[in-house]
Amino acid sequence: MAAKTQYDYAIYLFQQGFYEDAVSHFDEVLHEQETAEGWSDWATAHFALSHFTEAERGFRRALQLNPELQDAAVNFGTMLASLHRWQEAIDTLEKILPDLEPAAYTAVRALAGQCREQLERAAPAPGKS
Repeated sequence: MAAKTQYDYAIYLFQQGFYEDAVSHFDEVLHEQETAEGWSDWATAHFALSHFTEAERGFRRALQLNPELQDAAVNFGTMLASLHRWQEAIDTLEKILPDLEPAAYTAVRALAGQCREQLERAAPAPGKS
């Protein structure tokens, strides 16, 4: 199966909720041709399966290949927030903010703000340890 067809099929499987099958097809695509988009989609499928270690590896590789890949940064930041890794989520989300379209900017800025609130709540009060 040609890489493009395989990739399209993996996307279709993901959209249908067949995340494990999608991961397998993304694996094959990445074996043939490594791209930031492929790694991002592979990571997103792992995130959907709650395979957070693999998802993190995939998002980091996608952003290494293309630091401006908005989907990878937003999905990675969202995953970090879901894992209560507030500061990492804030850093990841705020880094991509200037490049986002207005609607996405508003949503991502709100998520970063929620992470900042959670981080502040988790911080010990001054004078307490």
